[in-house]
Amino acid sequence: MKKKKTALLLSAALAGVMTISLCACDLFEGDPVFDNKTPYEIATEQGYDGSPESYLASVIGVGSGGDSQVRIAYEEAKKEGYTGTFLDFLQTYLSLSVNDSANINRALTSVVSIRCGFQESLGGYRPSSNTQSVTSAGSGVIYSLEKENGNAYVITNYHVVYNADSVGTETTAHVSDNISLYLYGGELSSGAIRATYLGGAMNYDIAVLKVEGSEVLKQSSARAVVSANSDAVTVGEAAYAIGNPEGEGISVSGGIVSVDAEYIEIKSSDESTTLTMLEMRTDAPVNHGNSGGGLFNADGKLIGIVNAKTEEDGVEGLGYAIPANLALSVAQNIIDNAQSKGAVRATLGISVGTTGSKCVYDEALGKAYIMETVAITSVSDGSVAEGKLKAGDTLYSATLNGAETVITRHHMLTSVLFNVRKDQTLTLKVYRGGQLISVEIAFDASSYFTLFN
Repeated sequence: MKKKKTALLLSAALAGVMTISLCACDLFEGDPVFDNKTPYEIATEQGYDGSPESYLASVIGVGSGGDSQVRIAYEEAKKEGYTGTFLDFLQTYLSLSVNDSANINRALTSVVSIRCGFQESLGGYRPSSNTQSVTSAGSGVIYSLEKENGNAYVITNYHVVYNADSVGTETTAHVSDNISLYLYGGELSSGAIRATYLGGAMNYDIAVLKVEGSEVLKQSSARAVVSANSDAVTVGEAAYAIGNPEGEGISVSGGIVSVDAEYIEIKSSDESTTLTMLEMRTDAPVNHGNSGGGLFNADGKLIGIVNAKTEEDGVEGLGYAIPANLALSVAQNIIDNAQSKGAVRATLGISVGTTGSKCVYDEALGKAYIMETVAITSVSDGSVAEGKLKAGDTLYSATLNGAETVITRHHMLTSVLFNVRKDQTLTLKVYRGGQLISVEIAFDASSYFTLFN
């Protein structure tokens, strides 16, 4: 896919590696042969007799409206005798001038502004006596909340809490030990909520902050964010960025989803490398300080974590957010692996590629979805997948803890791998030689995981 250069929302750089595997060598002679069958085409060979759009609705929820209050209202109207299409109902619904303000106001209570303190050297020298205090501003979303105890986990961007020029005595190098959070409407010094850095993954630009025993939280209207399935988001949907632009306090800007998922090149937080990251693009205005805040849909549900924008001359309306499915998988992994201060991702030891892609248009909903063919291009010697997966296999689905994820897009496997924990077994269904086969892969060794911090 075409990759785009982006600028950063803050003066600190940010990073993003979107990888499925270790660098792999092909164990099979000659080039692998790909069948280029989409998951839908594989399903039809296995007996599925529905349409492509109904298949997508069943496997990832697109078209089902599971997250849409409008769709719920439509289903209720049909029970009462309404005979029009969803588009007919939508046009009627919109003509009532119903806006999204109630949902967005609810989302405001799940967003915080962030201030981080650092010590930077003066004149390029390192001695602590020759430093200056600096403060950076950013945003975050409340991932989980125990209001009665004043406890919370907050997701933000790694680059919000990281300063490559810091020379302080941080517990984690270059990560702030002086972090304050502020709720919407409480952005005075008396409303400061002290937070500590739990862990983060520079390569995925996600960090988790921990709050314990906050009296401010106990007495607040704060609530944990509600997330949507970002893999079911389509182009043209309403998108609202809620954050702390220019450090001036929490505010809302609106637009649409411009691209549901793409890879962009972006500079890492340490300012030394340029990596590749999965992003959702929006034309909702985002600025310095929006980093770490939420991108929400019209239902007030989180669809992404804002982290970047293009700042090239003459280019407007290119803001980016890490899709919620990936961002939340990384965040939960950081929480579960708090002792490592990072995210521990399962690594199959395969390289995968998109060998086919097509659009599926849902006439009833007026929505277009992309369905890809994702195939294995190589397998690493000594990896957990050696002898089980082969170059040329088409990935159909991944099942973990009884939950099956059909791989309709290339990026979906990464979120699954962040959800794997040591001693768990991942079941992959692959299409090989005209047959759909199941392969069980046991992640029973620490060597099958990669630490990102």
